[in-house]
Amino acid sequence: MKSEIAIIGAGRIAYSLCSALVKSNYKIKTVVSRNINSAKALAEKFGIKNYSDDVQSIDKSVKVFFLSVPDSEIKSVANKLSKCKLGFRNSLFIHLSGAENISLLNALRKKGAATASLHIMQTFPSKKIMSLKEVHAAIETDDPSAYKYLTSLSSALEMIPFKIDSASKVYYHLAGVFASNFLAGNLYSSHQLLKLINVNNEKVSFDILNSTIHTTLKNIRNNGVAFALSGPVDRGDIKTIKRHLTALKKLSDKKPESNYFNLLLNNYIEQSLNLLNLVKEKHGALNKKHIEIEKLLVQELRETVKSK
Repeated sequence: MKSEIAIIGAGRIAYSLCSALVKSNYKIKTVVSRNINSAKALAEKFGIKNYSDDVQSIDKSVKVFFLSVPDSEIKSVANKLSKCKLGFRNSLFIHLSGAENISLLNALRKKGAATASLHIMQTFPSKKIMSLKEVHAAIETDDPSAYKYLTSLSSALEMIPFKIDSASKVYYHLAGVFASNFLAGNLYSSHQLLKLINVNNEKVSFDILNSTIHTTLKNIRNNGVAFALSGPVDRGDIKTIKRHLTALKKLSDKKPESNYFNLLLNNYIEQSLNLLNLVKEKHGALNKKHIEIEKLLVQELRETVKSK
């Protein structure tokens, strides 16, 4: 039986979650947001009759609660919900944070409710509906019935569920940050560098890089990260690396936005050092050229630290 659901929070992820739930015939009873206009907009988007800016308005028939609120608000919202007149012992409260664990829902657990978190490994940069199909979903709970429910729900939404424990959850979230957020940051850096050759349009910048980005991702999927590696670090091309470093240092000295290019210089050094770990995995060990590169990068890193 699909219990009635309350969505608490009407931000970006709520739109994609509601879309998937409605398509899979889950009954969303109400939407609650501290901003009544946000609650109304989300409810009307998906034909949900009830919406409110007050958690006290939630009907007792609701048994499943998704807390789609910022991480910093999960605990306070849970505390407010714990003071509502609800059938806690037959209810399940789920937050959607990737970094925070279920301890933030302890006020509800003390009432006898089951608690869990469901983190969807997908980006939600806006309220535009993002597909959840074949997206992995990490389930954190110590309640067997909650795990069974969320596994079933994830499968119904065509996601790929897996269990995660509270202690190691932060590493899972960090993995997502490195894979997604830092990728966006690196592409921003690429665009800033392409602007130096008068490619000022971000879309054109991406089009230039599009083939190498997608080929790299394809090679990673087919051959693994290490064997997708190419470029000057991999081939031991210290001459090119020295040219890169010189160019970035000049930008740091001459450009009015030198603080940004100082960061870019540090980023280049640290990421290049990290690439040497891939080289070790790919080739079994560093050769003489790779060791020379490592010594150069370590020295450059020390100098940047001293200059701060």
